[in-house]
Amino acid sequence: MTKILFIPSTMGGGVYYYRVYTPMLDLSNRYADEFDITIDNHWKFTDAEKDEIGKNFDVVWIHNCLYTSEFQEEAWKMIVYCKKVYGTRFVLDLDDFWDYHKNHPAVDACRFNAFPEKMMINFKLFDYVTTTTEYFKGVISNYFPNEKIFVFENAISTNDVQFSGHKNPSDKLCVGLTGGSSHTEDIKQLLEFPKYLTDKQLDNIELVFCGYDVKNNEEVTIDENGNVVDTKPLDDKKNWWIQTENKFKSEVKHYRRVESKDICKGDFGKIYEGIDVLLVPLTNNQFNRCKSELKFIEAGFTQTAVVASNVIPYSNFGTNNSDCLLVKEPTPQAWAKAVKLLLRDKPLLYTITSNNAWNVKTLRNIERVTDKRAAFLRQIIQK
Repeated sequence: MTKILFIPSTMGGGVYYYRVYTPMLDLSNRYADEFDITIDNHWKFTDAEKDEIGKNFDVVWIHNCLYTSEFQEEAWKMIVYCKKVYGTRFVLDLDDFWDYHKNHPAVDACRFNAFPEKMMINFKLFDYVTTTTEYFKGVISNYFPNEKIFVFENAISTNDVQFSGHKNPSDKLCVGLTGGSSHTEDIKQLLEFPKYLTDKQLDNIELVFCGYDVKNNEEVTIDENGNVVDTKPLDDKKNWWIQTENKFKSEVKHYRRVESKDICKGDFGKIYEGIDVLLVPLTNNQFNRCKSELKFIEAGFTQTAVVASNVIPYSNFGTNNSDCLLVKEPTPQAWAKAVKLLLRDKPLLYTITSNNAWNVKTLRNIERVTDKRAAFLRQIIQK
């Protein structure tokens, strides 16, 4: 029995769900006679805990291994100690590029906490790296041996009931956005798209804005050491998401907001019950190119059509007019053109929806990816 400890960066949210919880749950259920899995991120990496980890686990899998406190050095010390004393194998899981682009909302925190520099040290300490796409693997291979990098795609279980094909009845074509807080720059490219639709076309669509909670946002003040010294409610005039929502409300005739839902409680996937067409804008930069095709996967499992930017990773996964529409120009006119096409061409809407559903249920079901993870674990244990 191989004992595995997975240390997630957080114990909730989409990253936890797709990179930790559901993969490890499927692995423990389907390979119960081979793998004993513990998920825990409450370690302080004290001397006693270092021995506890080394004595009790054969493989330690850590997501990101980027910390904003003294735990970073303690984590590194734990890795060095356990490898030397116990021969523990350490695996680093990465789903995002570690150097944020200049317009990312958290770029200042990324630079302040020296995430790019810390990642270079991670690459010197870990034995293996796992990631989400072949493209990202190629980027990582500039810093880490290619033969020790393994791709385990984001995936959804065929038994995950929140990602069903059920759709709520509507006489409108429901066009949705589900981008989170890191996608402010990406969403800007389609802000004006309703202006390029006729009144009749606007009558026939409902814009659904969801996936990010515009409420309870705070303005945070930190000191020179990175400590939070003050928080206060963020004024609506400073809240980009509220301003964006107000803009959409003023430009479309039919608008609906869906508040953020908890994926770990089985609620997030239900957002797609009220969306027929998912808009997936993405700016072409290195950070975004290292993302996965996760929105294609969620859309496929929920029988939702995809209209996405013609940039990696989406251009590496989808085929224009076959299983999606790829928008070549990052302009509102181009996004409006795609929406118009699906409004008048219902057979095309059906085709891209059905083909993407078949693709992801075949290639991105978690059972298939779990088999790859099991093979990987057997391989590294034998060495």
